[in-house]
Amino acid sequence: MNTISEVLQRLEAIIQECRAEQSALGYFPALYYRMTQAVQTGIDQGVFENGARMEQLDVRFAQRYIDAYDAYRAGKPMTQSWQLAFEAAKDDNITVFQHLMLGMNAHINLDLGIAAAQTRTRDAIFGLHDDFNKINDVIRHLVDPMQEKLAEIWLPFRLLDRLLRTEDEGWINFSIDVARGAAWKSATMLAFAPDMQAEKKLIQDFDVVVASIGKGVLHPGFWISSGLWLMRRWEKGTVEEKINVLLAP
Repeated sequence: MNTISEVLQRLEAIIQECRAEQSALGYFPALYYRMTQAVQTGIDQGVFENGARMEQLDVRFAQRYIDAYDAYRAGKPMTQSWQLAFEAAKDDNITVFQHLMLGMNAHINLDLGIAAAQTRTRDAIFGLHDDFNKINDVIRHLVDPMQEKLAEIWLPFRLLDRLLRTEDEGWINFSIDVARGAAWKSATMLAFAPDMQAEKKLIQDFDVVVASIGKGVLHPGFWISSGLWLMRRWEKGTVEEKINVLLAP
C-alpha cells in the first residue's frame, strides 16, 4: 500500500470478511476505518505540517495492523500483543469495549512507534514530532462518537456517560496522551538503533510490555471483570450489527 485510499480499501475488505463470518475480529478495523478517514480529512484540510509525510506514516502504521491480521489468518507468527488481541475474538465473554481497547493497545503502544521510526530515522525523527502529536487531536475528536456508538451497543453506557461526562473523557484523553508519549519514546529509541539486531531486540522488549497491558485489559480483576461480564450479557445486536454501529458516521 502507498496511499491512505488503499489503506481504506484494505480495511473495507477486512471488515466485509469479518461481517460475513460474524467475527469479533471486525470490531477494531471498523473503529480504525473511522480513525483513518479522520487522518485523511486532516491531511486534506492542511492540519499537519507535512501532509505527504503524514500519509507515509499513516500507511506504514496501517500496514503493521494489516500484516498482523493476515499473519493471524494464515497461522503465521506475529507480535504477542496482536496475538492476544486476535485470540480474544474466540471468547464470547469479551465485550466490544475490551476488543477495541486490545486493538488500540497493540496498535498505538507498539505499532505507532515502529511506524514512526520507519518513516524517519536518526535526527530526522525529531522533525516528525509535532505532526505525531497532532494525531492526539484527531483521536480526541472521535471520543464522543465512539462513546455514542458503545451506548447503542450497551444501553446503560448512556447513563454512565452522562454521570461521568467530564471524568471519563478526561481519563480517556489522559490514556491516549500516555500511550502517545510512550510511542514517541519508543520511536526515538528505534530511530537510533545501531543495527537491525538491536532494533529487533527493542521491538521484542516493547512487545512484552504491551502484551502485559493487554492481559490487564482481558483480566482486570474480580470486580471489574464482573461488571464487564454483565456488560457483555446486555450488549445489543449480532456481531455484524455491532460492526455496522461502529462503522456508521
